[in-house]
Amino acid sequence: MTEPEPVKDAPHVATVLRLAGVMQRNALVLTAIVGVIAIVVAAVLRAWPGAIGAVVGVIIGGGAGFVGTFVMRKTARASAAGVMVAAMTAFVGKVLVLLVFLIVFRGTTLFDNQAFAFTLLAVTAAYIGGEVVGFVRARIPVVDL
Repeated sequence: MTEPEPVKDAPHVATVLRLAGVMQRNALVLTAIVGVIAIVVAAVLRAWPGAIGAVVGVIIGGGAGFVGTFVMRKTARASAAGVMVAAMTAFVGKVLVLLVFLIVFRGTTLFDNQAFAFTLLAVTAAYIGGEVVGFVRARIPVVDL
């Protein structure tokens, strides 16, 4: 008996994997830098509750951003439409998790809400900015003509 030939990946798989890797790497570096700055600023302006709020914001924002590129990598071998469905499902899931978190911790005194909110905003913007920078630096054509 002869061994079956390994199944070759579709042409888009290598592109999606490379893009996801570059985007994720750039996004994580920028997010870490912004996260550290946000924690320090929150600690100076709002003391320990501010620092705790900023740490929670970094975890939630960075985690939510990471989920998007993680799902992109894990679904790369699906069809292009399957990757898009997975990405949109991950987005909806992230929004729902954030909504539940905000409802559960509404009015909390465990951490400073303003430090949390501004850090979450800054980290989310940093992650998206890092993804865009990674996408542009990858110089991978994403449309085959």
